[in-house]
Amino acid sequence: MSFARKDPLKEIFKDYDRGNFEDILETARAISGGNRRVVAAVDAALDDPKKYIKQNAKRFEERGIRLDDIPDGLDADELLMFAMLDELEIFDYVFEFNAEYERADFLWRLSRLKTYGLIKDAVGGLVLDEDGNVETWGKAINGALDGKAYICYIHIEGENYPLAIMTHETFEKIPLPFVVVM
Repeated sequence: MSFARKDPLKEIFKDYDRGNFEDILETARAISGGNRRVVAAVDAALDDPKKYIKQNAKRFEERGIRLDDIPDGLDADELLMFAMLDELEIFDYVFEFNAEYERADFLWRLSRLKTYGLIKDAVGGLVLDEDGNVETWGKAINGALDGKAYICYIHIEGENYPLAIMTHETFEKIPLPFVVVM
């Protein structure tokens, strides 16, 4: 007697309609400045999400999402958001920062982003409180930028802050309501 393994992805994506997820692609396009590799990867994820997730199972496992045991309540929107974040992080447009990290780690990770030039001068002149956290440091930097650019985070469940640096114009192009200026 054989038992068929249940495919949780099949259930999650049973009524999948790509048109309902185009905002994820537009967000990736805006944050990456239209980087063709980022856009192509996110586009592939939206074209065939089950295939993309299976091909990138290791990334999802690093988030605590095992394909044979996807947590209850996790939906297509969240899985595709994680796909977008991973692609943006691979190409240095986003980094996920844990709130427990130290100031030096925060500043170093920011400096690795392709868009760091937007904030470099403001960061160089700031003294950030060693005892602060990602939120206080982000707000202090944004205050010094006076609207010229922003450190933003993409609100996801969990302990990490996916951070991006963008201009006001880029921020205005993002259709997702959970991209927030710090």
